[in-house]
Amino acid sequence: MGFVGDLWAKQHGRQLMLSATAFGASAILFMVSVYQLMFLQSDADWGDYTGAAIGMIVLSSAILIIATPEFLNLRGHVNLLAELKEIESTSELKRRKSEGDEAAKILGAGHAEAWDDFLVEKGLKKRK
Repeated sequence: MGFVGDLWAKQHGRQLMLSATAFGASAILFMVSVYQLMFLQSDADWGDYTGAAIGMIVLSSAILIIATPEFLNLRGHVNLLAELKEIESTSELKRRKSEGDEAAKILGAGHAEAWDDFLVEKGLKKRK
C-alpha cells in the first residue's frame, strides 16, 4: 500500500478532520497568494514577496489537488449519514441501512458510534 497509504490508514477516524484542515488551510494560502500576485505585486512594501507567493501557489495547489478529492469523498459520507437519519420510513431505512453502515465504517470514530446509536433507537439493531 505504500508509506503514505499506511500512514493515512493509521489515521482512521481522524481522516475527515485532517483532510478538512488540509483543504481549508491550503485554500486560504492559495487565495492569499493569488491576492498578492494580483494586487500587491507592484506595491513597494509587498513587491518583495512575489517569489514567495508564487512558491506558495505551487505548494497550495499541490496540497489542494491531493486533499480536495478525499475531503469531498469523506464529506459525502457525512452527508449520506445525515440524509439517512432524516428518513422516517422504517422500510426505507432498512433498505438503505447497508449504505449507512459502509459510510460509518469509512468515517470511523464518533460517526460509527452515532450511527449505531441511531439504529438502536430506530429498532434496527440490538444494543451490544
